[in-house]
Amino acid sequence: MNRFVFPIFFGGILLIAAMALMLFQQMQTEEVAGAGDKDDEKVTVAAAPSGGGGMGFALQMMWEDLTGSTTVRPQVDISDLVPPDPEGWYATDYRTKDGEEITKATFSRSPIAKNSTNTILQRFDDAAQGKGNAIARSYLRGSQRIAFLMYVPDQFNTNTIRGGIMSSISNQMSMDFGSTGRRTEVFALHNGVPIIEAAPFSKTVSSGTRVPVDYRVFNADVGGMFKIQILTNASDASVAEVLESVPMGELIAKLPEPEPQLLISTEFQTYTAELSREVPGPTVARRAYLLVKTRLDYSEDEKSMLNRMADGGIKSWDDAYERYGTLIGYAPEIVDLLGPLPALAPSLQIEYTARALTKTDREWNDTEDRILSGMARQRITQRKDVDRYLKDGEVLSEEVIALIRLLPQTYDAVAVTSPALAPSNVSASELVIRRGTKIGQGENTFGNCKIELGVRRCVVGGSD
Repeated sequence: MNRFVFPIFFGGILLIAAMALMLFQQMQTEEVAGAGDKDDEKVTVAAAPSGGGGMGFALQMMWEDLTGSTTVRPQVDISDLVPPDPEGWYATDYRTKDGEEITKATFSRSPIAKNSTNTILQRFDDAAQGKGNAIARSYLRGSQRIAFLMYVPDQFNTNTIRGGIMSSISNQMSMDFGSTGRRTEVFALHNGVPIIEAAPFSKTVSSGTRVPVDYRVFNADVGGMFKIQILTNASDASVAEVLESVPMGELIAKLPEPEPQLLISTEFQTYTAELSREVPGPTVARRAYLLVKTRLDYSEDEKSMLNRMADGGIKSWDDAYERYGTLIGYAPEIVDLLGPLPALAPSLQIEYTARALTKTDREWNDTEDRILSGMARQRITQRKDVDRYLKDGEVLSEEVIALIRLLPQTYDAVAVTSPALAPSNVSASELVIRRGTKIGQGENTFGNCKIELGVRRCVVGGSD
């Protein structure tokens, strides 16, 4: 026991002694502004401790250092930096109901664990009530709402031990964990300051669950001294109008050490020149989340896809094609989340449809399974590629036959990627697929069909 206690005890004494010596040395000389005619002159004076002598004064300074405030509030006035009202917008002081209308959530100050939506609303509400060095405004136009917040955050007081430790931890965390994957792309650059659109999720404090939301949040950090946040349900064009009115140049001029790009950039530019003026509707993620949380009759594959949608992994048909194809057999309300199926080039229509068919619970025979797999992996790109999979008198389902009919006679990379099929005077009923023969015009061999296990299958080939 003693071998642990005594080293710790003496180590503590040595630490206190070292700190006292350091502070005593700092006490000996201080730079103060000179008086008289030389306003800028700096003189060195000896500190004059009173009472208990130099050691007592050093211990007093150490005590104040240990017990002092961890943070300090920078003395920066931002009252004259309120953005002017953009043309066509009605601007007013922020009210709690403005944020509630945007988020469709009720703000609460109760001590019960909440989510990040409530945290944002509290930040705006605190600023509206005059807490901290902050400005909170609301910009209204029709049903569009933009809540604007600009504030000067407290800084860690590095003159105290606790503040120095917290500052070091914060800097280390920002370097190691700065990229969390929770942010989306840069929405705009304002005088070199990036404005980031946050990922559309609200995180529950108690469980850590991310819930998709329909409102949007934009953040900007101006040199670590000024923070800007926008909470909105408005269009991209409307958000840009409000952001452009922020006097970013004046904010940058107040920075003690602005980054180089902030000194040379004077433009406001958005991620695209043509911004949408359409107010965003419910997101795919939000609608998918509500479906998977309120329905129990979906298959495991359907639930898997809905969860990927809710997590932001699938936002459009382009995201769904590679894994799920054209979603054949999925519930209509799930397919509707992605909107109408876009027109596809023949090669892509074959590939994505084949991939979707392999995901269904249909019973495919070995030949069908190999053909669909070959199409989905682009190993079958023309009709002659199917020949080695077929036997004379093979039975195939109509779905597989329909895909075979879409295959070109020869593979032309330009032609098959065209959205439209090349014109042909050959009807689908004139196509013949027969083992050992060229696929082309001839006698219709798909007439002998029957229902097998709920699937309509037709005979391919046969005796001459």
